[in-house]
Amino acid sequence: MKALLDAMINKSLKEKRFVGANAAVYRNYDCIYENSFGMADKEKNKSMQRDSIFRIYSMTKPVTAVAVMQLAEQGKLCPDFPVSWYLPEFADIKVYDAETGKARPARTELRVQHLLNMTSGMPYANCLNQTQKDVAAFYYEMEQKRDTPQALHLAEYCKKMAEIPLEFDPGTHWDYGTSADILGGIVQVVSGMDYRDYLFQNIFHPLGMTDTDFYVPEEKQDRFTQAYMPDENNNILIPDKGCHLGLNDYKTLPAFISGGAGLCSTIPDYAKFATALANGGVSKTGIRIISEKALEYIRTPQVGGENFRKDQNWDSLRGYDYGCLVRVLTDKKTAGTIASLGEFGWDGWTGTYFCVDPAEKLVIFFWVQTACAGTTPEAKLMRNIVYGKI
Repeated sequence: MKALLDAMINKSLKEKRFVGANAAVYRNYDCIYENSFGMADKEKNKSMQRDSIFRIYSMTKPVTAVAVMQLAEQGKLCPDFPVSWYLPEFADIKVYDAETGKARPARTELRVQHLLNMTSGMPYANCLNQTQKDVAAFYYEMEQKRDTPQALHLAEYCKKMAEIPLEFDPGTHWDYGTSADILGGIVQVVSGMDYRDYLFQNIFHPLGMTDTDFYVPEEKQDRFTQAYMPDENNNILIPDKGCHLGLNDYKTLPAFISGGAGLCSTIPDYAKFATALANGGVSKTGIRIISEKALEYIRTPQVGGENFRKDQNWDSLRGYDYGCLVRVLTDKKTAGTIASLGEFGWDGWTGTYFCVDPAEKLVIFFWVQTACAGTTPEAKLMRNIVYGKI
C-alpha cells in the first residue's frame, strides 16, 4: 500500500498540482500509513512535517455535529425542535419568493435538523440569488470590522444572519452554507458556555487534542502551513494572503468562533477525533465522546438521493447523500469507489479530506493547502488504493 500511495502522491506533486501534502491511514486506532510530501511553505523553504498545522475549514463541521448531538443525548436539545426555542431571533424568519423576488414569511418552521442537514436555506456568500448576495454583503461587513473593537462575536453573528431572508423554505431543498455556524450559537446558548470553551471541555481535552484550535499560537506558528491559490491564469500556485468566511489570520484568537470553518489542526491531532468516530464514539484511551446511537444519527442519510443530487452538482458528492454535516456513501457505482456503503466524512476548502468507515474501523486522510481544492482527485485515488489493500 505504501509504495502505491507514495508513487501516486509524488506523481501529482511533480506535476505541481499542490505544494505539499500530508497523508495517513488509521485502522483500529493504529496508524498503518503516513507520509509527508513537498513543502509546508515554499517561500520560506519549510518542508512538510507530520505535525504541520493546516487550516481545515469545513472539517470543523463534523466537530460541530458531534457537539450538537452530545447535547441531544443529554436531553438538552432535540433536532426536531425549532431553532427559535434556542435563538429567539429566528422566530419570524422570511424567505425570498422565487417568483416575486420579495421576502415573505416562511411556510415551514426552521428546525435544528434543517441546520444539521443543510436544508435550512442559509447559503454561503455568492451571487446566484438574493440570499447569497445578502450573505456576501454581511460577510463584507464582518471583514471590515474583523480587526477592530467592533468585531462580531458568535451571538451577534447569529442575530445578523436571522435578519437575512432564506433562499427557500426550510426542509424543501439542500444548499451548503452557514448552518453549522448557527449550530455553534445554539450550542453556546444551551450549554451556557462560550462555543470554543465547550469544544475544549467536551471534545478536545477528553481526546487529548492539543493542536486543534481556532487560531495558531505564536509558539506553533513555525508549524503553520502557508495556504496557496491558483494565479490569475490558473498556471501556478501562489500564496493566498486573504482571510475568508469572516475569519482572521489565525495569529490571534478571533472574535467570531466559526462552527462551520474556523479550526486549524494536524492529522495526528484530528485523528484522535476521527478514530473515535470510526470506533463507535470511543477514543483509543477509552473515552466516550458520543453514544453509538447519536453517532448513527449523524451518519444516517437524511436528504434523500434524488433531492440531494438535484440540489447539488459537486463531482465529489456523486453517489453520496448528506447526514448531519457529513456526506454518507449510498451508491458505490455512482461514486466510483470501492469504499464501504455508509462511509462518511467531509473535506475543507483548502483540500483537507477525511473519511471514516465504521465497518472497517478505518480513517483515511489526505491534506493539501490549496484554495478551492475540497475533495481532490488524489483523495479519491487514495481511497481506492487503501480499500484495495486492507
